[in-house]
Amino acid sequence: MNKKTILIIIFITSTALAGILPTQIYWVGTAFKFKEEQFDNSVRMALKSVINQFLQNKTDTVFQKKLIALSCRKQKLSIDDYIDNLILDSIVKNELKCMEINTVYRYGIYSKYNNRFVLGDYKDVERELLDTHYQFSLASIYKPGDYYLSILFTNKTHILLHRMELWVFLSILFLLILIISFIFVIFTILHQKKISEIKTDFINNMTHEFKTPIATSSLAAEMIQKEEVMANRNKLMKYSSIILDENNRLQSQVEQVLQVAILESGKHQYKIRRLNTNEIIKDVVNSFELRIKEENIKLELQLDATNPFFMGDKAHILNIYYNLIDNAIKYSPNNPTIFVYTYNVGGNIVISFKDNGIGISKEYQNNVFKNLFRVPTGNIHEVRGFGLGLYYVKTIVDQFGGRIELVSELGDGSNFKLFFPTNQTKN
Repeated sequence: MNKKTILIIIFITSTALAGILPTQIYWVGTAFKFKEEQFDNSVRMALKSVINQFLQNKTDTVFQKKLIALSCRKQKLSIDDYIDNLILDSIVKNELKCMEINTVYRYGIYSKYNNRFVLGDYKDVERELLDTHYQFSLASIYKPGDYYLSILFTNKTHILLHRMELWVFLSILFLLILIISFIFVIFTILHQKKISEIKTDFINNMTHEFKTPIATSSLAAEMIQKEEVMANRNKLMKYSSIILDENNRLQSQVEQVLQVAILESGKHQYKIRRLNTNEIIKDVVNSFELRIKEENIKLELQLDATNPFFMGDKAHILNIYYNLIDNAIKYSPNNPTIFVYTYNVGGNIVISFKDNGIGISKEYQNNVFKNLFRVPTGNIHEVRGFGLGLYYVKTIVDQFGGRIELVSELGDGSNFKLFFPTNQTKN
């Protein structure tokens, strides 16, 4: 999948998500308004029922006699003669309960003429009760018609959200799942693309690295077949040596790939032994002896570790030391100078491989130990390698309880330090 296709997918999916979000908000808002209308209707029905009950009570014979008796003692009847406060409280509570409005409320009866409350539970909320839109005229019960029954719900929004909390929760949940899935898929696509590019790079490198020794060996073999070469022992030995060197180089490259494949399979069995790192370093340096002379390499040892012992697999330790010295030579193109130190610190033996090479930029230092990663050099085949060496080194160091540190500056060489816990038993 090319970059353009990925960008198109990201754009289309992002647009779809951007459309879903306001659409979801709109539908949640619409549902909230619908619930609010239902709530308002329930309140209206409840309070209409309250008024009707007092209206019916007004036509009751007993109540009529009571009003006549009161009118004999008073010049003018007041609203509280028609509506009893305790009865009002009981009826309001029952009617709201019937409408399944089980929440905190305050109510009161007031005169619109002077905004004075006369009945109800209105203390400290008079202003709010005057402003609420739940206002119901009591003109059918008491004349003149300037008295109103007002009711206030202090947590109305909370009530409505509570009634639709399941749908709000599911909407948010599914939207989050969609967004997280989208981000995950995009990161997966980008990660897979990066892996694909790395593998393509690896195959190109491997093809180039395998092609060179094969071509060189083939050319040397063709030269050997010529009569004038076969008759000349020196030339015969020269071309035979070329074939052998290129074959060893090819075998080393194949072995490196196989080692990493075995490590990643998790099926490798280590032969853990007590190792003397100073002796192993000397063996590795001896294997570079011919190359050091031919390429004018300066390799200095300073093996100061008084306790050079740790537990590990000798074959793998040999390989990682070889890899680090080989890298130091490859990435030090001008008069390579390699320093190898060993010393003890804090219960560990430290093995340091320092060079005077091209160094590694800070931006790449966290990635150099990743599988198939190669620091960009401007030309992919400028320096041989598959991006496996340092990954292999770190994997082996981790397997034996050690750690690796890199100290490097671009243009000022690199220093790879290996730390292994020492085996305190002496020889």
